[in-house]
Amino acid sequence: MFSSGGLGMHAIMWAKALGAEVYVLSHSPDKEKAAKELGAQEFISTLDKDWAKPWAFTFNFMLNTADATHKFDLAAYLGTLDINGQMHHVGLPDENLPPISAGMFAPNGCSMGGSHIGNRPEMFAMLKLASEKKLKPIIETIPISEAGCKKAVEGVDQNKVRYRYTLVDFDKAFPNR
Repeated sequence: MFSSGGLGMHAIMWAKALGAEVYVLSHSPDKEKAAKELGAQEFISTLDKDWAKPWAFTFNFMLNTADATHKFDLAAYLGTLDINGQMHHVGLPDENLPPISAGMFAPNGCSMGGSHIGNRPEMFAMLKLASEKKLKPIIETIPISEAGCKKAVEGVDQNKVRYRYTLVDFDKAFPNR
């Protein structure tokens, strides 16, 4: 998978719980320790020159949880996919993907797809797996208040969120609802 932000870190946990070999591709080397603690077998820094060359035709599935996909060299990422490998996007970036050409898919016959949000049976299956594997979300709690909401919005805007923010203390903030 690529990206090791909040969604990416949770994806590492889930992929490992499902029995996958997890390789993380990231432009944030400071996230390597956390990625490995969550179950990543390997951490690949995409900041390194020619990072993709040793991984050519390696991965059968790549999960994109990133927001900044518009900055990526998609040809390099697609080149790491094995024959008929698939890149699947679950992150919803604000920007469009970079230009794509048919030639990017030719060397390995790879494909790209996206994900729907999920349905009730899938949700129950995920909750069952979470219970069986004792998976828990990694969150930072912030009291819901004007100051708390400001902190959350600024943290997201300044890329300071380590995993996920969760607003708490609703009953304290709104006792007479």
